[in-house]
Parts: sequence; C-alpha cells; structure tokens
Amino acid sequence: MRHVLAFLLACSCAYSQSTFDTCKAEGNAQRANAKALNLKKNRDGSPTDAQINRKITFGVLMRAGETSPLFKEGDGAEIIGYVAEVKIGAIETCNCKQKDQWHRDSHIELTLEPMESGDKTKLLVVEVTPRFRQSMKEKGLDWSNRGLRDAFLGRWVTVRGWVFYDAMHDDESASSGGTRVWRGSPWEIHPVTHIEITVRP
Repeated sequence: MRHVLAFLLACSCAYSQSTFDTCKAEGNAQRANAKALNLKKNRDGSPTDAQINRKITFGVLMRAGETSPLFKEGDGAEIIGYVAEVKIGAIETCNCKQKDQWHRDSHIELTLEPMESGDKTKLLVVEVTPRFRQSMKEKGLDWSNRGLRDAFLGRWVTVRGWVFYDAMHDDESASSGGTRVWRGSPWEIHPVTHIEITVRP
C-alpha cells in the first residue's frame, strides 16, 4: 500500500551534540534553560524496542502532570493516534530561528476521537524536527511538512520517539489548567523517530 510508510533510524541513544546546517544542537538560545530544552528537542537517535516504556500511552501522556510515577522525560515511547492536523511549527531558537519550512519543526496533532478533532483539549502534539527530516531525505523518504501531511492526515498512525515535557506550553494546555488552550497536554513525543499507518485500536 503506497501510503504505508515506516521510517526508523538506527539507534544512537545520546543527546545530539552535532551541528545541522550551521545550527548547533542548543540552537541560538541565550539562556541556559532554553539551551537545555533545545538539546532535548534536537536529540539524535531512535529508541530501541528495549528502551520503549510500554506504560506510556496516549491517555497517560494526556493525563500526566509535570511528573509521573509511570515514566520520566527522555523515555522512549510508542503511541497510536489519529492525525487531526499536520502544520509547520513556529520560528524557534532550537532551529536557530530559521524561517523556511525545511528548517522548522512539523507539528502533528493527534487525537483518539476523530469525530471530535475540533476539540483542542483532546489533541496531543508530536513533532518532527529538521534533523530527522533531513535524515529521512537521505534514506529516500519524504518527511517534508507537505509529505507528512499527504501521507498521514486523516489516518491512524503509530508514532515512536522520545518523550518530552514542553513547559513553554503549560498555559496553552488543558491538563495543566492553561488559560490559552489549544492542546491537551504539554507532553509530546519530540523528536518523532518513526511513524507508520496503522488500524484504529
């Protein structure tokens, strides 16, 4: 089936210290805490099967507070969701504030309720980074924003990657009592290292 795409990089479990298109792993952030966040966002390598925390599910991420007894930030995870939207991310320091779409993250908004995909409180965000986008291109796979949208929008997918708590979105998340809500949780899979079409669970 031509839309069944499975993308997986060989494992390298350390956080990235590499430079991508002149942008360091910490981006061009000035503050130490922002640099630390960017290092997590720009992580290299894919989790192995042994590194996947099977306690992590879509529902667990949606309900979790900043800490959880079931998992920790940086764990490998694999979840299933329905792709409600795919769109280009903001201009951010993690990508050295580059403006073109190739060098910005792609946001994939997942839900378990396709008929209620307009309910932003039920959306979980997972993110494809420019580093993985380029790695997939070198493998002959299209992880451009348009490529991701064409392949996965309106489909059930299995997503694998690293769990990340994006505190920048606390006030925009339903689970943390945000006042400007456009998503369900600050928890993400970021970066996404593998995505493929699946069936509804």
